[in-house]
Amino acid sequence: MASTHRCEYCDSTITSEDPKCPYCGAENPNYVPDSPRRVFLPRTIAELKEYCAERGMPLLRMRFFIGEDYRRPRAFGIYRDGDEVIVYKNKSDGSRAERYRGPDEERAVGEIFAKLLEECHSRGIYPDGEPPAGGGQSRKKPRRSAGSVLLRCLLIWTLLMAILGAVSFFMHRNDGYYNFGGGQVYYHYGNDWYYTYDDNTAGYWYEADEPPVGDYADYYAGDDWDSDWGVSDFRESSTWESIQESHSSGSSDYDSWDSGGTDWDSDW
Repeated sequence: MASTHRCEYCDSTITSEDPKCPYCGAENPNYVPDSPRRVFLPRTIAELKEYCAERGMPLLRMRFFIGEDYRRPRAFGIYRDGDEVIVYKNKSDGSRAERYRGPDEERAVGEIFAKLLEECHSRGIYPDGEPPAGGGQSRKKPRRSAGSVLLRCLLIWTLLMAILGAVSFFMHRNDGYYNFGGGQVYYHYGNDWYYTYDDNTAGYWYEADEPPVGDYADYYAGDDWDSDWGVSDFRESSTWESIQESHSSGSSDYDSWDSGGTDWDSDW
């Protein structure tokens, strides 16, 4: 597991996996070239989940569903069904293409892991280490004096917090539960809608393309869950946990991930 440290020049938080500070470019004396995170190769579904969690991957945004039989369009996934492990891709039209179905979990994990890295690499993200020589642009900034770097970081941080505060307010001002009747309860979070159903024992909430009606404001039921609705609490679901995990990872290479950049019409 990687250890965290403070950069000696700009006081930013860095890890033992960073050869240089990603903020000021200073050398990291605590860098471990062959840390477990860099050489870790997942062979089971559980290990793949761990791999993604260590790197703060927002899997819901990336449209990768590890350990889930997700049925909505535009998704990659892997799950176990009895003695078989299934690797799949749901296309834009909702049809499913199976990449692998069989008893070999290591092979199945290898298939989806390779696709996960391919999608990351196509966006200039290298969770498996540095890009190959000549294969990507360096993201490291030239080293500057400690004073100028610290002042620059403070100014950027202040401006960023102000912008994020304003954006968060407007994005989440309509968050909460919406009860459309007949067991149709949706949760609105940011720009996304989620729904579940009363016999969903796993309590998973699925992403919806849109609410059942266009003028949804009149159906607002509040931000507090009511057991009388007959559905699980969105804020206690694995979907909510995934969203919070992706947000708690802070600013990262994945912040600008756009799933529209994936070829969803091909078999794989």
